This record gives sequence, structure tokens and C-alpha cells, in this order.
Amino acid sequence: MSEPVVAVIGLGRMGGPMADNAVVAGLDVRVFDVDAAAVAARVEKGATAAGSVAEAARGADVVSLVVFDDAQALEVVAGDGGVLDVLVPPAVVVVHTTVTVETVEVLGAAAAARGIGLVDAGVSGGEPGAQAGTLVTMVGGDAEAVATARPVLDSYSREVVHAGPLGAGMALKLARNAVGYTLMAAAHEAMALSSAAGVDLAQLRHVLEITDLDSMLYSPFGIGGPEPLPADADEGFRRAMVHTHKLGVKDIAQALALAERNGVAMPAAEAARAEFAAVMRLRPEDVA
Repeated sequence: MSEPVVAVIGLGRMGGPMADNAVVAGLDVRVFDVDAAAVAARVEKGATAAGSVAEAARGADVVSLVVFDDAQALEVVAGDGGVLDVLVPPAVVVVHTTVTVETVEVLGAAAAARGIGLVDAGVSGGEPGAQAGTLVTMVGGDAEAVATARPVLDSYSREVVHAGPLGAGMALKLARNAVGYTLMAAAHEAMALSSAAGVDLAQLRHVLEITDLDSMLYSPFGIGGPEPLPADADEGFRRAMVHTHKLGVKDIAQALALAERNGVAMPAAEAARAEFAAVMRLRPEDVA
């Protein structure tokens, strides 16, 4: 079986290195971007330049889309002169751009109407991961379309996670991003609190690195999911969750008291206190 022809559209900090890794993997890579310098850099690595989206996509087996946002994704895939105007079955469009699930559904329907497969494939690992070919790629789509795209995905991924049907990959990526950005906000608040209280930020970072924050991050996965405890839940387990809730709310309240004393706003911590009963799977009557 011959290697697939892949068109990479969008050659920014992510798409450019992804195209390079596809070339290294031995794939026949065509590239397009409105930035001529970005195209030239890929050609130097062995890709073939295309003068338009349609030229890049024509005859391709897989089109990898790494543009900026929903509007660009919709235009490049389904707009006039877009990839769907030239692709023929059983070609597959891979949407790497982080877009809404609604956009994935619109693009999936437009592709299906022409017999073209489409998978959503959010990536994690940033520019270093794109350069090293070690991205984690979270994929949604039917098994046949994912299989067609797999040699391309493997060329720049250390792991490809098939999350489920169309939209599941993007949902997984968005959920992962929600965790990441919330952690960033929490770390920012902790830095502000430490500074205001006269604690050196290097000490804060050291303590964060050597304590059990990873176990705290994953502990909700160990208590059965996000739904409230059922009425017939083990009473000992319920008491343990109530105790942890009391402890957590107390600790957050103490941090917030220190923040108020030092004039530091901590909205992420406020939100965590408000939601902590739900984190512990408790109902209002459990914490009254």
C-alpha cells in the first residue's frame, strides 16, 4: 500500500513543524499558507508548494487543517474554492484547529454530503511537540476515516487517542484545555498571594513541585465521576466525602482570608470553594 498524499494547510508555529514531520515520515506532502516564507521553509524540508487551498487539496488522500479559528476552518474547508470543492472519496479532512464542536458538526455534514470523511483532531504539546513529532492527538470520527488519516497523524504524534465519534476529539481537547487554563489561573493567584505575603516565588515553585498536586488533580477520578452520590451510596464513603469537603472549604477559606488581608483577588479560589461540594459528589443536604 502506497503512502498517502497529504496536504497541510496552515503553516504557522504548529502546522509548519507538523508538515516537516510528515515529510520525514516519507509522506508526499503538499503545503499552502498565505505566508510565502512559511511555504518556502517547508519546501526546503522536502514538501511541495501549492498556490492555493484547492491546488494543495486536489488529489490528496488526507488534508490536515491547522488554521487559526472557526471562521478560517469553515472558509478553507467548505467555502468557495475550499478543499471540499476538489476532494474525491475516500479522502479525509483532518481538523487540527481548536474549534467548537458545532463547527466540527457543520464541517462533518458538509463533507459527508460529498462523500468525504472528516475527523476532528485536537492536538496537545505546543510548538515543541509539533517540532519533535511528539504531539498527543485527540481524534473524533468513524473508524474508517481515522484509519485513513492514521499514517499522517502518527507522523507528528507520540500518541493518537481515538476518543469516539465525530466531535469527541474536540470535546476531549476542550476539556483538557479547561483544566490547563484553570490551573494557570490558580497558579497566578498563588503567585499573587505569596508575593503579597512576602514569600519568595522561587520557594512557592519549589513547594509546588515537591508536594502532591498531581494526586489532587487526579483525585476526582478516584471517587466515581462528576455526578452526585446516589441515595444508596456507602455511608462510610459519604462521610469521607463530607469530611474532605469540610477540610477543603476550610483551607480555601483560610487562603481567601489571607488574600483579603493583603488585597489580593482570587476568583479561581472563590469558584473552587463554591463548587467544592460538587467536586466531592455531595448534594446540598449533605453539607447543610
